[in-house]
Amino acid sequence: MAETKDIPHLVSEIITAGLQLQLQPADLAFLAALHFWKDQESQPEFGEDELHVVYEVIDRTQLDSSEETRRQRCNHVIRRFLDQHLLLCLEGSGQRAHAYLLTPMAEQIVESVCSGFDASRTALSTLFMTVNSHLREIRDAAETGGNEPFWRLQVEAPLEITVRQLVTTIDHRQRQLDREAVDTRKTVVAMLKQDWQDAISRCETLLEDTQERLQDLQQLLLANCQEARRLLESIAATADSAGRNRALDAITRLEQHLDRIEHWSGERLEHWEGFHLRAHQYLRQFINMDERKALSERLLDALKRYRELPWSLNTIAAEPLPRLREIEPPPEQRVTARIILDEESVIDSDDQDSLRREISLWLDAVTASRGTLPTYEEAMSELAGRYPLHRLFSVAGWLFEAMTERGSARHHKQVPETRWHPIVEDLEVESLSLTLRQPAHTTATEEATVVGE
Repeated sequence: MAETKDIPHLVSEIITAGLQLQLQPADLAFLAALHFWKDQESQPEFGEDELHVVYEVIDRTQLDSSEETRRQRCNHVIRRFLDQHLLLCLEGSGQRAHAYLLTPMAEQIVESVCSGFDASRTALSTLFMTVNSHLREIRDAAETGGNEPFWRLQVEAPLEITVRQLVTTIDHRQRQLDREAVDTRKTVVAMLKQDWQDAISRCETLLEDTQERLQDLQQLLLANCQEARRLLESIAATADSAGRNRALDAITRLEQHLDRIEHWSGERLEHWEGFHLRAHQYLRQFINMDERKALSERLLDALKRYRELPWSLNTIAAEPLPRLREIEPPPEQRVTARIILDEESVIDSDDQDSLRREISLWLDAVTASRGTLPTYEEAMSELAGRYPLHRLFSVAGWLFEAMTERGSARHHKQVPETRWHPIVEDLEVESLSLTLRQPAHTTATEEATVVGE
Protein backbone atom coordinates (compact mmCIF):
# COMPACT_ATOMS: atom_id res chain seq x y z
CA MET A 1 0.00 0.00 0.00
CA ALA A 2 1.42 3.35 -1.00
CA GLU A 3 2.10 5.99 1.64
CA THR A 4 -0.85 8.32 2.08
CA LYS A 5 -0.86 11.96 3.11
CA ASP A 6 -4.17 12.15 4.99
CA ILE A 7 -6.42 9.96 7.13
CA PRO A 8 -9.55 9.92 4.87
CA HIS A 9 -7.49 8.64 1.94
CA LEU A 10 -5.89 5.96 4.13
CA VAL A 11 -9.28 4.81 5.47
CA SER A 12 -10.70 4.70 1.97
CA GLU A 13 -7.86 2.53 0.68
CA ILE A 14 -8.16 0.00 3.53
CA ILE A 15 -11.94 -0.32 3.23
CA THR A 16 -11.73 -0.60 -0.55
CA ALA A 17 -9.06 -3.30 -0.34
CA GLY A 18 -11.20 -5.26 2.11
CA LEU A 19 -8.31 -6.04 4.46
CA GLN A 20 -9.24 -7.96 7.61
CA LEU A 21 -7.60 -10.15 10.24
CA GLN A 22 -9.19 -13.21 11.83
CA LEU A 23 -6.81 -15.11 14.10
CA GLN A 24 -7.70 -17.95 16.41
CA PRO A 25 -5.30 -19.11 19.16
CA ALA A 26 -4.22 -22.03 16.95
CA ASP A 27 -3.52 -19.59 14.07
CA LEU A 28 -1.36 -17.42 16.30
CA ALA A 29 0.49 -20.50 17.54
CA PHE A 30 1.09 -21.57 13.89
CA LEU A 31 2.62 -18.19 13.04
CA ALA A 32 4.75 -18.20 16.20
CA ALA A 33 6.09 -21.69 15.40
CA LEU A 34 7.01 -20.63 11.85
CA HIS A 35 8.73 -17.50 13.18
CA PHE A 36 10.68 -19.57 15.71
CA TRP A 37 11.75 -22.05 13.03
CA LYS A 38 12.88 -19.20 10.80
CA ASP A 39 15.07 -17.72 13.55
CA GLN A 40 16.53 -21.03 14.70
CA GLU A 41 17.28 -22.46 11.25
CA SER A 42 18.03 -19.11 9.55
CA GLN A 43 15.53 -20.19 6.91
CA PRO A 44 13.34 -17.38 5.57
CA GLU A 45 11.43 -19.66 3.14
CA PHE A 46 9.21 -22.66 3.85
CA GLY A 47 8.12 -25.42 1.54
CA GLU A 48 4.55 -26.70 1.57
CA ASP A 49 5.61 -29.95 3.26
CA GLU A 50 7.36 -27.99 6.00
CA LEU A 51 4.19 -25.99 6.61
CA HIS A 52 2.27 -29.25 7.01
CA VAL A 53 4.88 -30.59 9.48
CA VAL A 54 4.56 -27.49 11.66
CA TYR A 55 0.76 -27.53 11.44
CA GLU A 56 0.70 -31.17 12.56
CA VAL A 57 2.37 -30.14 15.85
CA ILE A 58 -0.31 -27.47 16.34
CA ASP A 59 -3.17 -29.76 15.37
CA ARG A 60 -2.17 -32.51 17.79
CA THR A 61 -2.93 -30.14 20.68
CA GLN A 62 -6.54 -29.81 19.54
CA LEU A 63 -8.93 -32.20 21.26
CA ASP A 64 -11.33 -32.54 18.34
CA SER A 65 -8.68 -32.93 15.61
CA SER A 66 -8.89 -35.71 13.05
CA GLU A 67 -5.88 -37.09 11.19
CA GLU A 68 -7.94 -37.85 8.08
CA THR A 69 -8.79 -34.20 7.47
CA ARG A 70 -5.59 -32.64 8.88
CA ARG A 71 -4.01 -31.93 5.50
CA GLN A 72 -7.22 -30.37 4.25
CA ARG A 73 -7.43 -28.11 7.31
CA CYS A 74 -3.79 -27.08 6.89
CA ASN A 75 -4.40 -26.09 3.26
CA HIS A 76 -7.40 -24.04 4.40
CA VAL A 77 -5.29 -22.18 7.00
CA ILE A 78 -2.55 -21.50 4.43
CA ARG A 79 -5.08 -20.01 1.98
CA ARG A 80 -6.53 -17.87 4.78
CA PHE A 81 -3.05 -16.60 5.72
CA LEU A 82 -2.39 -15.73 2.08
CA ASP A 83 -5.67 -13.78 1.85
CA GLN A 84 -4.88 -11.87 5.06
CA HIS A 85 -1.32 -11.02 3.90
CA LEU A 86 0.26 -13.05 6.68
CA LEU A 87 2.02 -15.42 4.23
CA LEU A 88 3.59 -14.67 0.90
CA CYS A 89 3.75 -17.37 -1.79
CA LEU A 90 6.61 -17.43 -4.29
CA GLU A 91 5.42 -19.55 -7.20
CA GLY A 92 7.90 -22.10 -8.47
CA SER A 93 8.72 -22.94 -12.06
CA GLY A 94 9.78 -26.25 -13.50
CA GLN A 95 11.15 -28.47 -10.78
CA ARG A 96 11.17 -25.66 -8.21
CA ALA A 97 8.23 -25.97 -5.78
CA HIS A 98 6.31 -23.09 -4.27
CA ALA A 99 7.98 -21.24 -1.39
CA TYR A 100 6.22 -19.44 1.43
CA LEU A 101 7.49 -16.50 3.52
CA LEU A 102 6.20 -14.77 6.62
CA THR A 103 5.24 -11.18 5.83
CA PRO A 104 6.51 -8.28 8.00
CA MET A 105 2.98 -7.91 9.39
CA ALA A 106 2.97 -11.53 10.59
CA GLU A 107 6.40 -11.10 12.19
CA GLN A 108 5.26 -7.92 13.92
CA ILE A 109 2.18 -9.70 15.30
CA VAL A 110 4.26 -12.59 16.65
CA GLU A 111 6.90 -10.32 18.19
CA SER A 112 4.40 -7.98 19.83
CA VAL A 113 1.93 -10.60 21.07
CA CYS A 114 4.03 -13.69 21.75
CA SER A 115 7.71 -13.01 22.22
CA GLY A 116 7.65 -9.27 22.79
CA PHE A 117 10.39 -6.77 22.05
CA ASP A 118 13.61 -6.61 23.99
CA ALA A 119 13.18 -3.47 26.10
CA SER A 120 16.28 -3.87 28.23
CA ARG A 121 18.80 -1.11 28.82
CA THR A 122 21.26 -2.85 26.51
CA ALA A 123 18.76 -3.03 23.63
CA LEU A 124 17.68 0.61 23.93
CA SER A 125 21.27 1.79 24.33
CA THR A 126 22.31 -0.14 21.21
CA LEU A 127 19.43 1.32 19.18
CA PHE A 128 20.27 4.87 20.23
CA MET A 129 23.94 4.31 19.46
CA THR A 130 22.93 3.17 15.97
CA VAL A 131 20.64 6.18 15.50
CA ASN A 132 23.28 8.66 16.63
CA SER A 133 25.92 6.95 14.47
CA HIS A 134 23.71 7.34 11.38
CA LEU A 135 23.00 10.95 12.31
CA ARG A 136 26.74 11.70 12.51
CA GLU A 137 27.24 10.22 9.07
CA ILE A 138 24.32 12.27 7.74
CA ARG A 139 25.71 15.42 9.39
CA ASP A 140 29.13 14.88 7.81
CA ALA A 141 27.51 14.29 4.40
CA ALA A 142 25.37 17.43 4.74
CA GLU A 143 28.39 19.54 5.67
CA THR A 144 30.27 18.15 2.65
CA GLY A 145 27.39 19.01 0.33
CA GLY A 146 26.82 17.95 -3.27
CA ASN A 147 24.36 17.80 -6.13
CA GLU A 148 20.70 16.79 -6.07
CA PRO A 149 21.23 13.01 -6.11
CA PHE A 150 23.83 13.35 -3.36
CA TRP A 151 21.41 15.15 -1.01
CA ARG A 152 18.61 12.71 -1.81
CA LEU A 153 20.68 9.53 -1.26
CA GLN A 154 23.11 10.62 1.46
CA VAL A 155 20.91 12.91 3.60
CA GLU A 156 17.18 12.82 2.89
CA ALA A 157 16.68 9.08 2.31
CA PRO A 158 18.63 8.01 5.44
CA LEU A 159 16.64 10.52 7.52
CA GLU A 160 13.29 9.32 6.15
CA ILE A 161 13.99 5.58 6.09
CA THR A 162 16.87 4.37 8.24
CA VAL A 163 16.73 6.80 11.16
CA ARG A 164 12.94 6.91 11.20
CA GLN A 165 12.69 3.12 11.33
CA LEU A 166 15.18 2.97 14.16
CA VAL A 167 13.28 5.58 16.15
CA THR A 168 10.05 3.67 15.49
CA THR A 169 11.75 0.53 16.81
CA ILE A 170 12.58 2.43 20.01
CA ASP A 171 8.91 3.39 20.26
CA HIS A 172 7.97 -0.31 20.02
CA ARG A 173 10.28 -1.03 22.94
CA GLN A 174 8.49 1.66 24.93
CA ARG A 175 5.16 -0.04 24.27
CA GLN A 176 6.74 -3.26 25.53
CA LEU A 177 7.75 -1.46 28.73
CA ASP A 178 4.16 -0.25 29.12
CA ARG A 179 2.94 -3.82 28.82
CA GLU A 180 5.48 -5.06 31.38
CA ALA A 181 4.46 -2.29 33.80
CA VAL A 182 0.79 -3.31 33.51
CA ASP A 183 1.71 -6.96 34.11
CA THR A 184 3.81 -5.98 37.12
CA ARG A 185 0.92 -4.05 38.65
CA LYS A 186 -1.39 -7.02 38.14
CA THR A 187 1.20 -9.32 39.73
CA VAL A 188 1.49 -7.09 42.80
CA VAL A 189 -2.29 -6.90 43.25
CA ALA A 190 -2.64 -10.68 42.80
CA MET A 191 0.06 -11.44 45.38
CA LEU A 192 -1.53 -9.14 47.95
CA LYS A 193 -4.93 -10.74 47.42
CA GLN A 194 -3.77 -14.35 47.70
CA ASP A 195 -1.19 -14.47 50.50
CA TRP A 196 -0.20 -10.97 51.52
CA GLN A 197 1.78 -12.02 54.60
CA ASP A 198 4.36 -13.91 52.53
CA ALA A 199 4.10 -11.57 49.56
CA ILE A 200 5.15 -8.36 51.34
CA SER A 201 8.88 -8.74 50.72
CA ARG A 202 8.35 -9.91 47.14
CA CYS A 203 6.01 -7.00 46.41
CA GLU A 204 8.43 -4.47 47.86
CA THR A 205 11.32 -5.99 45.88
CA LEU A 206 9.29 -5.98 42.67
CA LEU A 207 8.21 -2.37 43.19
CA GLU A 208 11.74 -1.20 43.95
CA ASP A 209 13.28 -3.07 41.00
CA THR A 210 10.71 -1.74 38.54
CA GLN A 211 11.11 1.83 39.75
CA GLU A 212 14.92 1.64 39.56
CA ARG A 213 14.66 0.22 36.05
CA LEU A 214 12.35 3.00 34.88
CA GLN A 215 14.58 5.65 36.42
CA ASP A 216 17.62 4.11 34.73
CA LEU A 217 15.86 3.97 31.37
CA GLN A 218 14.65 7.56 31.74
CA GLN A 219 18.20 8.78 32.26
CA LEU A 220 19.31 6.74 29.24
CA LEU A 221 16.52 8.09 27.02
CA LEU A 222 17.03 11.71 28.06
CA ALA A 223 20.79 11.57 27.50
CA ASN A 224 20.56 9.92 24.08
CA CYS A 225 17.63 12.08 22.94
CA GLN A 226 19.66 15.16 23.83
CA GLU A 227 22.58 13.89 21.74
CA ALA A 228 20.26 13.04 18.81
CA ARG A 229 18.59 16.46 19.04
CA ARG A 230 21.98 18.19 18.92
CA LEU A 231 22.93 16.27 15.77
CA LEU A 232 19.56 17.03 14.14
CA GLU A 233 19.97 20.74 14.85
CA SER A 234 23.38 20.67 13.15
CA ILE A 235 21.91 18.86 10.11
CA ALA A 236 18.95 21.28 10.01
CA ALA A 237 21.26 24.30 9.97
CA THR A 238 23.21 22.92 7.01
CA ALA A 239 20.04 21.85 5.14
CA ASP A 240 18.44 25.26 5.72
CA SER A 241 21.45 27.07 4.24
CA ALA A 242 21.29 24.71 1.21
CA GLY A 243 17.51 25.15 0.83
CA ARG A 244 16.71 21.45 1.28
CA ASN A 245 13.08 21.60 2.46
CA ARG A 246 12.55 17.86 2.24
CA ALA A 247 15.39 17.26 4.67
CA LEU A 248 13.98 19.93 6.99
CA ASP A 249 10.56 18.21 6.99
CA ALA A 250 12.16 14.87 7.86
CA ILE A 251 14.15 16.50 10.68
CA THR A 252 10.97 18.13 12.06
CA ARG A 253 9.18 14.77 12.19
CA LEU A 254 12.14 13.14 13.91
CA GLU A 255 12.31 15.93 16.51
CA GLN A 256 8.61 15.47 17.21
CA HIS A 257 9.25 11.76 17.68
CA LEU A 258 12.07 12.51 20.11
CA ASP A 259 9.70 14.81 22.01
CA ARG A 260 7.26 11.94 22.38
CA ILE A 261 10.02 9.64 23.65
CA GLU A 262 11.12 12.16 26.29
CA HIS A 263 7.52 12.86 27.32
CA TRP A 264 6.83 9.13 27.57
CA SER A 265 9.78 8.54 29.89
CA GLY A 266 8.73 11.32 32.29
CA GLU A 267 5.02 10.46 32.20
CA ARG A 268 5.48 6.71 32.75
CA LEU A 269 7.90 7.27 35.59
CA GLU A 270 5.44 9.66 37.24
CA HIS A 271 2.58 7.15 36.87
CA TRP A 272 4.70 4.35 38.30
CA GLU A 273 5.86 6.46 41.24
CA GLY A 274 2.19 7.15 42.03
CA PHE A 275 1.39 3.43 41.98
CA HIS A 276 4.55 2.73 43.99
CA LEU A 277 3.46 5.26 46.63
CA ARG A 278 -0.10 3.89 46.84
CA ALA A 279 1.17 0.32 47.15
CA HIS A 280 3.54 1.26 49.99
CA GLN A 281 0.77 3.17 51.76
CA TYR A 282 -1.40 0.07 51.54
CA LEU A 283 1.41 -2.07 52.92
CA ARG A 284 1.98 0.31 55.82
CA GLN A 285 -1.65 1.00 56.70
CA PHE A 286 -3.27 -2.42 56.29
CA ILE A 287 -0.54 -5.05 56.28
CA ASN A 288 2.13 -3.70 58.59
CA MET A 289 -0.58 -3.10 61.23
CA ASP A 290 -0.39 -6.80 62.11
CA GLU A 291 0.99 -6.54 65.66
CA ARG A 292 2.08 -10.16 65.87
CA LYS A 293 4.01 -9.95 62.62
CA ALA A 294 5.62 -6.66 63.63
CA LEU A 295 6.63 -8.13 67.02
CA SER A 296 8.10 -11.27 65.44
CA GLU A 297 10.06 -9.23 62.88
CA ARG A 298 11.47 -6.94 65.58
CA LEU A 299 12.38 -9.92 67.76
CA LEU A 300 14.19 -11.64 64.88
CA ASP A 301 16.03 -8.43 64.07
CA ALA A 302 17.03 -8.01 67.71
CA LEU A 303 18.31 -11.61 67.86
CA LYS A 304 20.42 -11.09 64.75
CA ARG A 305 22.02 -7.95 66.19
CA TYR A 306 22.37 -9.27 69.75
CA ARG A 307 26.18 -9.25 69.68
CA GLU A 308 26.27 -5.66 68.50
CA LEU A 309 23.43 -4.44 70.73
CA PRO A 310 22.92 -6.75 73.73
CA TRP A 311 19.54 -6.59 75.37
CA SER A 312 17.63 -8.25 78.19
CA LEU A 313 14.02 -9.12 78.78
CA ASN A 314 12.52 -8.27 82.18
CA THR A 315 9.11 -9.61 83.16
CA ILE A 316 6.87 -9.03 86.19
CA ALA A 317 3.94 -10.99 87.53
CA ALA A 318 0.67 -9.51 86.45
CA GLU A 319 -1.89 -8.75 89.13
CA PRO A 320 -4.97 -10.96 88.94
CA LEU A 321 -7.90 -9.13 87.51
CA PRO A 322 -11.24 -9.33 89.39
CA ARG A 323 -13.80 -11.36 87.58
CA LEU A 324 -16.13 -9.00 85.83
CA ARG A 325 -19.74 -9.99 85.77
CA GLU A 326 -21.53 -9.86 82.53
CA ILE A 327 -23.95 -6.98 82.39
CA GLU A 328 -27.48 -8.26 82.07
CA PRO A 329 -30.17 -5.80 81.09
CA PRO A 330 -32.95 -5.57 83.66
CA PRO A 331 -36.20 -7.24 82.72
CA GLU A 332 -38.81 -5.15 81.11
CA GLN A 333 -40.86 -3.48 83.80
CA ARG A 334 -44.55 -3.49 83.40
CA VAL A 335 -46.25 -0.23 84.18
CA THR A 336 -49.20 -0.73 86.47
CA ALA A 337 -51.74 1.90 87.40
CA ARG A 338 -52.83 1.91 91.01
CA ILE A 339 -56.42 2.95 91.56
CA ILE A 340 -57.21 5.09 94.58
CA LEU A 341 -60.44 3.65 95.92
CA ASP A 342 -61.38 6.38 98.35
CA GLU A 343 -60.04 9.47 100.01
CA GLU A 344 -58.92 7.54 103.11
CA SER A 345 -56.34 5.65 101.07
CA VAL A 346 -54.44 8.89 100.34
CA ILE A 347 -51.40 9.06 102.62
CA ASP A 348 -50.50 12.47 103.99
CA SER A 349 -47.11 13.54 105.38
CA ASP A 350 -48.00 12.55 108.97
CA ASP A 351 -48.89 9.04 107.83
CA GLN A 352 -45.55 8.85 105.99
CA ASP A 353 -43.63 9.75 109.16
CA SER A 354 -45.62 7.21 111.12
CA LEU A 355 -44.97 4.54 108.49
CA ARG A 356 -41.25 5.33 108.57
CA ARG A 357 -41.12 4.86 112.36
CA GLU A 358 -43.08 1.61 112.15
CA ILE A 359 -40.67 0.15 109.55
CA SER A 360 -37.64 1.27 111.57
CA LEU A 361 -38.91 -0.25 114.82
CA TRP A 362 -39.94 -3.44 113.09
CA LEU A 363 -36.51 -3.83 111.51
CA ASP A 364 -34.81 -3.26 114.90
CA ALA A 365 -36.98 -5.92 116.48
CA VAL A 366 -36.23 -8.46 113.74
CA THR A 367 -32.51 -7.69 113.87
CA ALA A 368 -32.43 -8.05 117.64
CA SER A 369 -34.11 -11.44 117.48
CA ARG A 370 -31.91 -12.78 114.68
CA GLY A 371 -28.66 -10.99 115.47
CA THR A 372 -28.26 -10.03 111.75
CA LEU A 373 -30.10 -7.92 109.28
CA PRO A 374 -32.62 -9.79 107.15
CA THR A 375 -32.25 -9.65 103.41
CA TYR A 376 -34.23 -7.04 101.63
CA GLU A 377 -36.44 -9.56 99.83
CA GLU A 378 -37.15 -11.48 103.08
CA ALA A 379 -38.15 -8.29 104.89
CA MET A 380 -40.44 -7.21 102.03
CA SER A 381 -42.06 -10.65 101.93
CA GLU A 382 -42.97 -10.37 105.65
CA LEU A 383 -44.13 -6.75 105.40
CA ALA A 384 -46.31 -7.55 102.37
CA GLY A 385 -48.69 -9.43 104.68
CA ARG A 386 -48.97 -6.45 107.08
CA TYR A 387 -49.78 -3.63 104.62
CA PRO A 388 -52.15 -3.26 101.65
CA LEU A 389 -50.81 -3.17 98.09
CA HIS A 390 -51.12 0.60 97.64
CA ARG A 391 -48.79 1.19 100.65
CA LEU A 392 -46.16 -1.42 99.76
CA PHE A 393 -44.29 0.99 97.46
CA SER A 394 -43.78 3.41 100.33
CA VAL A 395 -42.89 0.52 102.64
CA ALA A 396 -40.20 -0.60 100.17
CA GLY A 397 -38.61 2.85 100.19
CA TRP A 398 -38.54 3.26 103.97
CA LEU A 399 -37.27 -0.29 104.43
CA PHE A 400 -34.36 0.36 102.06
CA GLU A 401 -33.48 3.54 103.95
CA ALA A 402 -33.59 1.79 107.32
CA MET A 403 -31.44 -1.13 106.14
CA THR A 404 -28.76 1.09 104.61
CA GLU A 405 -28.57 3.12 107.84
CA ARG A 406 -27.92 0.00 109.92
CA GLY A 407 -25.86 -2.11 107.52
CA SER A 408 -22.92 -1.85 105.11
CA ALA A 409 -22.29 -3.44 101.74
CA ARG A 410 -20.20 -6.59 101.46
CA HIS A 411 -16.89 -6.89 99.61
CA HIS A 412 -17.30 -6.70 95.84
CA LYS A 413 -16.09 -10.29 95.47
CA GLN A 414 -18.90 -11.51 97.76
CA VAL A 415 -21.68 -9.63 96.05
CA PRO A 416 -23.92 -12.17 94.30
CA GLU A 417 -25.30 -11.65 90.88
CA THR A 418 -28.34 -9.43 90.53
CA ARG A 419 -31.63 -11.24 91.04
CA TRP A 420 -35.23 -10.04 91.22
CA HIS A 421 -37.71 -11.60 93.61
CA PRO A 422 -41.48 -11.42 93.20
CA ILE A 423 -43.22 -10.20 96.38
CA VAL A 424 -46.83 -9.87 95.28
CA GLU A 425 -48.45 -9.46 91.90
CA ASP A 426 -47.01 -6.50 89.99
CA LEU A 427 -44.23 -5.98 92.56
CA GLU A 428 -40.65 -7.35 92.42
CA VAL A 429 -37.64 -6.30 94.48
CA GLU A 430 -33.91 -6.72 93.86
CA SER A 431 -31.88 -8.93 96.15
CA LEU A 432 -29.89 -7.04 98.80
CA SER A 433 -27.81 -8.38 101.70
CA LEU A 434 -26.09 -6.02 104.17
CA THR A 435 -23.77 -6.59 107.12
CA LEU A 436 -24.92 -5.16 110.46
CA ARG A 437 -22.69 -2.27 111.57
CA GLN A 438 -23.98 -1.90 115.11
CA PRO A 439 -26.52 -3.82 117.19
CA ALA A 440 -29.99 -2.58 116.90
CA HIS A 441 -31.70 -1.44 120.14
CA THR A 442 -34.99 0.11 121.02
CA THR A 443 -36.10 1.99 124.07
CA ALA A 444 -39.00 1.01 126.28
CA THR A 445 -40.78 4.23 125.43
CA GLU A 446 -40.62 3.44 121.69
CA GLU A 447 -41.83 -0.15 122.27
CA ALA A 448 -44.75 1.19 124.35
CA THR A 449 -45.52 3.60 121.56
CA VAL A 450 -45.62 0.74 119.04
CA VAL A 451 -47.87 -1.33 121.33
CA GLY A 452 -50.13 1.62 121.98
CA GLU A 453 -50.46 2.32 118.30
